[in-house]
Amino acid sequence: GRIAAARARIAAIAQANGLSPLPSATNFVAIDCGRDGAFALKVMQALIARDVFVRKPMAPGLDRCIRVSAGPDAELDILAAEMPGALADARGN
Repeated sequence: GRIAAARARIAAIAQANGLSPLPSATNFVAIDCGRDGAFALKVMQALIARDVFVRKPMAPGLDRCIRVSAGPDAELDILAAEMPGALADARGN
């Protein structure tokens, strides 16, 4: 369905940017940003600054992750377009 397709697209966007999506059966995908929680927070803030709606899971063990909800294609287009710059900002490049 639509949510499964959105999850697959979010996972593909994460992988294209060198990040690791976690398997999901829900309406969102947790993306492991590959560093610590402080870095994941910077990625989240950089995406929010680019009008991409993301959350950060609070559960222990998911601290390195950001959470991207399955949304319409137009929203995922923005995620795809903005993720590289957001990661560069978070890395201080």
